[in-house]
Amino acid sequence: MMSQEFAITFWGACSIITIIFTLFTLATYIINRRRDEKKKREGIYISRMQTLLAYIIVFFPGFPIICYFLSLNTPETNSFVDIASILMAAFLLFYLWSVNATYMKISSEGIEQHTPVRGSRICPIGAIDSVVYSESTDEDTASRTWFLTKSRARINPLNPNYDEYYLLLMTRFRVEYGRWPYLDIPADVDKVNQLDNRAEVIPYFKFRKKISGLAEIDM
Repeated sequence: MMSQEFAITFWGACSIITIIFTLFTLATYIINRRRDEKKKREGIYISRMQTLLAYIIVFFPGFPIICYFLSLNTPETNSFVDIASILMAAFLLFYLWSVNATYMKISSEGIEQHTPVRGSRICPIGAIDSVVYSESTDEDTASRTWFLTKSRARINPLNPNYDEYYLLLMTRFRVEYGRWPYLDIPADVDKVNQLDNRAEVIPYFKFRKKISGLAEIDM
């Protein structure tokens, strides 16, 4: 159980930290998205958290601020409420950290998936053997596209909240030219960027449902 003096100090400090961290995270996210667009000219394609899920962090400082004002008018606190509130604050800070620390990058080095917990994991782009579009019949569940190796291992990001479009774009190149792109060759990068049109690429795979026999590497 926190004393009132400790609770006021704790939640006051937590509010300040969360506000600063939120502003820094949001600014970094916006800057990174702009830089990501420019990197496509260099053959580097980066997918990050969906914009809506990133922008909801503007509400995060509200939680510790509410706890701060409640502590001003509450002489005694409940141990269960204290623990639950601290865990919630910790979760919000972790979410702020993960906004920019979780991404998928496709480059000449392969498909790199980075998360705060697992770190980086790299897979050769040529390991993709099949693409399967799974359309959801539930309005609350988003449709997914599965990228599988010959051994049926999944290459998709584990979190469905991250955009898979660039994997589709690379696969579209594979279908169009009969090989995977060499992203360290400017001519191939130009061809990929010419195909870069969500309005055409995504419906292409939705219509076909499944495309297989794409792998150049056994995994």
